[in-house]
Amino acid sequence: MMSRRAPHYTVACGWNALLPARVPHVQLPSKKRFDAIVIGAGYTGLAIARRLAELQPEKEILVIEASDIGEGSSARNSGILAPTVIQPRANTFGSADDDTARKSRIVFAGLDWLRGVVRNHNIDCDWTEDAPRIVAVATEQGDKKVRGSIVTLKKRGMRYQEHNREGLQRLIGTDYYQYGCQTFDHAMVQPAALIRGLSDTLPRNVTLLERVAVECVGGTGPFQVLTERGTFVSDKVFVANNAHARSLGISLDRMVIVHTYGALTPELDESELSQLGSLREWAKLPPTAMGTTMRKWKRRLLIRSGYSYERETSIDKIRSMLSYLYRKRYPAMRAHGFEFVWGGGVGITSNRESYFGELRPGLYVSAGCQGAGVLRGNIHGKLLAELACDSQSSVLTDRLKVSGPNWIPPEPFRGIGAIAKMAWGHWQAGRDC
Repeated sequence: MMSRRAPHYTVACGWNALLPARVPHVQLPSKKRFDAIVIGAGYTGLAIARRLAELQPEKEILVIEASDIGEGSSARNSGILAPTVIQPRANTFGSADDDTARKSRIVFAGLDWLRGVVRNHNIDCDWTEDAPRIVAVATEQGDKKVRGSIVTLKKRGMRYQEHNREGLQRLIGTDYYQYGCQTFDHAMVQPAALIRGLSDTLPRNVTLLERVAVECVGGTGPFQVLTERGTFVSDKVFVANNAHARSLGISLDRMVIVHTYGALTPELDESELSQLGSLREWAKLPPTAMGTTMRKWKRRLLIRSGYSYERETSIDKIRSMLSYLYRKRYPAMRAHGFEFVWGGGVGITSNRESYFGELRPGLYVSAGCQGAGVLRGNIHGKLLAELACDSQSSVLTDRLKVSGPNWIPPEPFRGIGAIAKMAWGHWQAGRDC
């Protein structure tokens, strides 16, 4: 029986379905007492466990994951690792420009650390930093937004290149977009292969337990971590299951779950691939969160769009919607069907700031990745482990100066507000949806 605490998806993750079958770690450990317990084995949780094990190799760490590695939210994204800065704002530590600089240093540190882990452990996840990432627009409003962002790119010292309609058509094979800006500081991966590789290369003093949902965390140190298969005890607990932290009574009034949807075509033949532009691989991002993301990957096209509040929409409905968006952009393709269609949950806060820090002595939380969890979740996990071990760094100092999430009103006002905001964003995006 599936626990009500566990995330549940109606269909398998397409990225994971492309990989060889994997045997999950379901054997209960012989011991019940650990030096640290991490709840959630996504990018944040695995980064916490890895960094704790590096800093304290004599300690025993348990990571508990409700689903299978590769089937959770961590594998259900587009695989585009972009060091974007989410909504800079002034706070007690400085101006919006100061906040931009801090957030930029944090997310670039995430890219650097993750790159190092992938290289040091030879993780085969199709990591590339050569494929172009282009924010392309089909509306005047989007055009203005992207051109305005170039000021920020210059301030951050990031490389970029602008493209007109003809240039975009040559690169990605469609004349749907009128303007685009290409940036160069990013990476792209096969996300299921990445998260599986990160779990397979954890240090020896880390125990991974999958298909076990945590029901509650009790006590004040030592903590009792109650699961459907028994209780584990630890002096330190790290909650890293993103929006599902709410099921443990954490951040109940700070986060909502928004489901997003993606699809992969079957492998395309040479004539079809040629219609996707001259590049071997590329990624096209929208100017707003409500727009459509596309990615040419190997012999397939990924398309990602659509949102729903708290619950998944019918996958058949999503398949039809994504097929329509695909056809609009590439009308000459012989078919507009998909081999895989799936959804994934994202933890969203009202001001797009993440929950990070020590909730109470010995209980640490990182949640609310805003749909950018590969880099942001990864570095937040590393920094949270360092915070717990009193290991100081300039990046941790930066993170402690970033604002936290705002309060969100309870239901039904929460749902009404979230749905209205998504509808407004969809209307504003126009043809960029």
